[in-house]
Amino acid sequence: MKSTGMREAHKMLTLARSLGMKVMLGCMTETSCAISAASHLSPMVDWADLDGALLISNDIFDGTKVIDGKVTLMERAGIGVKKS
Repeated sequence: MKSTGMREAHKMLTLARSLGMKVMLGCMTETSCAISAASHLSPMVDWADLDGALLISNDIFDGTKVIDGKVTLMERAGIGVKKS
């Protein structure tokens, strides 16, 4: 199920967990900006498929990385993104 943003996604995750459901967070081809925002919810899920930024060559942002198969947040202000 898709959400309309971070607040709705958080509400959906909270409801799914209260119902004992497993949760996956995913994306298609998104910039590192969108992936970085979504990655802040990754500790709440069972599976995170947030590698969509690796599929585009013209990403103008530098944010969350996938390192050794793990979603890794950058230590920066805000959602951890800077313009490349």
